Amino acid sequence: MEPTESSGTPHEAQTLEDLRRENEGLRRRVAELEVPARRYRALYDAGVVSLQIYHDGYSAEANTTWAGLWGVRPEEIHGKYSLLEDAQVVAGGLLPLVEAAFHGGKATRLPTIRYDPVELAGYGSARWVASALVPVKGTAAPSEVIQLHLDVGELKHSEEALRAQKQELEAAVAERTAELAEQLRISEEQQRAIAALSTPVLRVWSGILAVPLIGHIDPDRAARVLDVLLQSITATSAEHVIIDVTGVPQIDAHAARHLRDTVRAARLLGAQCMIVGISGHTARMLVECGLDFEGVPTFATLQEGLRRLLSRRPERV
Repeated sequence: MEPTESSGTPHEAQTLEDLRRENEGLRRRVAELEVPARRYRALYDAGVVSLQIYHDGYSAEANTTWAGLWGVRPEEIHGKYSLLEDAQVVAGGLLPLVEAAFHGGKATRLPTIRYDPVELAGYGSARWVASALVPVKGTAAPSEVIQLHLDVGELKHSEEALRAQKQELEAAVAERTAELAEQLRISEEQQRAIAALSTPVLRVWSGILAVPLIGHIDPDRAARVLDVLLQSITATSAEHVIIDVTGVPQIDAHAARHLRDTVRAARLLGAQCMIVGISGHTARMLVECGLDFEGVPTFATLQEGLRRLLSRRPERV
């Protein structure tokens, strides 16, 4: 019995089955491709990242975020602008990175730069951007490259503001340091003046010096007294020195030793010392400590000591 036309031959049935399977495979493949396509479209249309697409090295497509970022109509540069020929890219030393993406097929991050589209399109807004180049794989030298831009202007402005604040702070610190240095200089001058006032050496008569001491005698002050007195004896060729301790509230053992050393040093320069103004309490303390001033005249007041000196020597001018 001959097979009917509707049933077809076994060969035709096999062909139909192959076509059905191929069709199902194509549908699965399309479904698989739709996933990355939707992802790419979501990124392209999200309005967060600027995307620009290059075909054969020239701008061919850009999303609305790119147009909003630069303030340039994309269609005006398509087929005319090449990142490989951009003067700002070349001047910024970025060309090797760009060539690695366009010619070598290597995904590349570009350093953050300030790009001005005015030099490209004659208008637009300059922006600080971070960007990356992503070649679309398929051939050894990709014909399509995607560039992503991320506006970092606010971050850059914050960085510049911080830099400006740092400079202002450094200037303020430098100014304050100069003020403190000047205050320190004035303070040191005042301390020197106070030190000089606290250790006065007075020429009360020809050949006679008086050293009126006021306040506590510590080691530093005793050293200043000795230094100033020896300089004054040398400068005036003084023969007598009256050390007046009336203004010293308390002379302890340490202060007494300093006074004794001062008397001995003055004697080495040929000047005889007397001490006036020693109180009864101080006298007892000196005796108890064995710190007598043997051979050193002592008087209750400066007037008595000066009167004794003047009565024993002829008047000198």
